[in-house]
Amino acid sequence: MLKRKERSSVFRWFSCAVLLLLVAGCDRGASEQIQAAQKFADAVTRNDVPARDSMVATRVFRSYFENPYVTSDYIGWMRTLYDMHNHKFFSTSRADVDRDLKQELQRGLLYDGEIEETGMVRVKSPNDGEQPAYFWMVKQKGRHWAVAIVTKGEAAVDFK
Repeated sequence: MLKRKERSSVFRWFSCAVLLLLVAGCDRGASEQIQAAQKFADAVTRNDVPARDSMVATRVFRSYFENPYVTSDYIGWMRTLYDMHNHKFFSTSRADVDRDLKQELQRGLLYDGEIEETGMVRVKSPNDGEQPAYFWMVKQKGRHWAVAIVTKGEAAVDFK
């Protein structure tokens, strides 16, 4: 009788450990994408131009920051989403690692190179009634995660 209880508790312990490993292993790069989006938002809110520009992945998005009025609006918008004092988004964020953006991004990237991964980070607006922000993420071979564009709500973008 004692052996049966011991086996049962060992089985439970082993089951919990396996379940924990499975849950921890299901991230599939989501946290990397969210961290990259936060790093970009931090650079924008602090107006850290070199850090921001190093994470811009497309010609279209780069052109946004060449206009000082658009840049100012963008900084203001990012400050409604990102808490630069606590280094995190004000609201919840989640990454869609299965979103395949390769076709849309192929012709508009700043740097040559094979696209390894793409995804989209959705950041819920802390303001009621506002659409979430979508960070279009891209990882090219030999480069870090970068942001192709950030849209308010799901939108179609022509990167040509």
